[in-house]
Amino acid sequence: MKLRKIDTVKKVASTAFQLKNNNLDFNLIDFWAWNQSDLIENRTRGILAEFIVMKALGIESSIRVEWDPYDLKTLEGYKIEIKSAAYIQTWEQNDFSTISFDIKPTKPFNNNSYSGTKTRPSDVYVFCLLHHKNQQSINPLMLEQWTFFIVSTKYLNINLPEQKSIGLATIKNLPHEQCTYIDLKKGIDKVMTDS
Repeated sequence: MKLRKIDTVKKVASTAFQLKNNNLDFNLIDFWAWNQSDLIENRTRGILAEFIVMKALGIESSIRVEWDPYDLKTLEGYKIEIKSAAYIQTWEQNDFSTISFDIKPTKPFNNNSYSGTKTRPSDVYVFCLLHHKNQQSINPLMLEQWTFFIVSTKYLNINLPEQKSIGLATIKNLPHEQCTYIDLKKGIDKVMTDS
């Protein structure tokens, strides 16, 4: 039996859970708050970074798609891969985390399988660093606590074709733009123009 793709519809936070057509006393926002309140945790922080970049670029996207070959596409057609890292984690730490971002080439996901040649299908990477180093005041919703490093995928492919991860020192040795939230669009446009 072949099952077709299910189109995702944007959910409304107040939508109640139901049992036999009766609304229960908890709703979707309760689930989201339960599941996604730890914004510092790696997985959630990564998705939050995608959302922040999307908003900075003025991209209108109603639903995040998990399995797309890149994270966002700008109005100009630039395909963007977004990665995040932070010095502070939710768990107990002996010291700040070493900053590293995933850049490994991957096989495309098509027709329920990974196949083809490993590539980096984006035009540009945005490395989102939650740079704040105070546990008491860290808050990923405060956009001044983030720094963004933008690198053309072309430079990654030329200089680091098989490399799986990249640290800050290496990023800073490549042609790149470092910016705040306010300047993200300008930074991406500059990287794309220069590459």
